[in-house]
Amino acid sequence: MDNAGRVRAPRRKLGIRTIHDVAALAGVSSITVSRYFNAPEKVSPVVRDRLRQIILETGYVPSQMAGRLASAESRVVGAVMQNTGSSTFADLVKGMGDGFEGSGLQLLLANTEYLQDREERAVRAFMGWHPSALILTRDDHTPESEALLRAARCPIVETWGVVPGRPFHQVGFPHADVGKELARHFLAQGARRIRFALRQAPQDFRAQQRAQGYAQAMVAAGLTPDVQASSCDDELDAGAQMLERLSREPPDQRPQAVIFASDNMAVGAILAAPGRGIRFPQDFAIAGFGDAPIAARLHPALTTVRPRPYDIGLKAAQVVLSLKAGRDPEAPPATHLVPCELIVRESSRLA
Repeated sequence: MDNAGRVRAPRRKLGIRTIHDVAALAGVSSITVSRYFNAPEKVSPVVRDRLRQIILETGYVPSQMAGRLASAESRVVGAVMQNTGSSTFADLVKGMGDGFEGSGLQLLLANTEYLQDREERAVRAFMGWHPSALILTRDDHTPESEALLRAARCPIVETWGVVPGRPFHQVGFPHADVGKELARHFLAQGARRIRFALRQAPQDFRAQQRAQGYAQAMVAAGLTPDVQASSCDDELDAGAQMLERLSREPPDQRPQAVIFASDNMAVGAILAAPGRGIRFPQDFAIAGFGDAPIAARLHPALTTVRPRPYDIGLKAAQVVLSLKAGRDPEAPPATHLVPCELIVRESSRLA
């Protein structure tokens, strides 16, 4: 039979049940059904069980559009991540998710791969949903993003880093302080030739902030900063390339210590070292940032700085919930510090 004569089966409609249908079946009010989704602790256990069974049988899903029309605000919290494939940002997301559990708010993610224009598109898209809040992982936005965020009527929380003078709530730590602490760790051991190694990724502005902190510590000690960048974008390749470059420098002129912008860069250097005849920390000491799971299992074990991304995510969610409970999204911006910890291991112990 041709298309013209084909009899089509009726298409099943989605979402044909309404909140009023569910309320009638359960013998409760529509307000109680709404409360079951948004504040279940306010519904008695007996009614919760009855509603749960009816919802399972009917396949009812609450309408986000209806909720938005009623409140002029969705239950969405937009989270704009730099790299969702990173274990660090995965822990950040887990902390936020656990923080919002049971709150009635739904976390939605956008991944930007460290690119400002992608962040701008994500911010613009989330704004179209009239979100309950926005959580960001950078503070150097495009002018367009900055304008959108400043005009927002919902809480804005910038996480992961802390930069003075921002107009939004912040949760995290100053990355410049990490660079300073690592530099001082080597300075305290008597090192005077200390290098900071970056990969070729100008979009990774947090690494740039750590390099700036290192440079400030060097200048304060009366020394000349030595910041060098690899031509590689991949962190492991960048670390291996920096190691190869170091191996060609005369031993009496090469750095006594090298601070890698990330643990992955340091891993790349450690894996490449045997092929270049380099030993750590005998030839020069090294340190990283991030305290990746492999850091303690390397040979030598890697000195690093341990951030607390889960705690940062959890605190960001708590800040949002506190602001929502106070019904004052325009409260003066506050900074919530989640400190890092220097983890000293074999790789940074200077002879």
